[in-house]
Amino acid sequence: MGFIRRHRQWALLITLAAIVLIVAGAISLRVVENISRGPAFQASAEFLRSNHVAEQQLGVITGFGRAVAGDVSQNGDSGIAHLHFDVHGSWRDGRAVVTAYRQDGEWSVQQATLTVDGQDFPIPVPPAR
Repeated sequence: MGFIRRHRQWALLITLAAIVLIVAGAISLRVVENISRGPAFQASAEFLRSNHVAEQQLGVITGFGRAVAGDVSQNGDSGIAHLHFDVHGSWRDGRAVVTAYRQDGEWSVQQATLTVDGQDFPIPVPPAR
């Protein structure tokens, strides 16, 4: 206890620095999470929510994991995205692998697979308009 009293300023400074680092880390994690859930992810999520195969395997989709992995490449009104993310359902959870294309400024899913309990389920994609 005497050590802390003698070095009170250092203890206060270290505590303050730790609080700043924790807050900065939480803010940066939130920013990265929001950025990774861009329009390609939103189109993929909407596709899975409305898909019969996903509902059969997971139940009602209740949410998605925090981490969205993969790459998104855009050039003007076109682009391609290869995404991997967890899908949470009312019965069980799975992992989605989705390929989406952006054409005329709009994202649409071209290929999707849902992995549940180690088994892959291809998700049918409706024909392009």
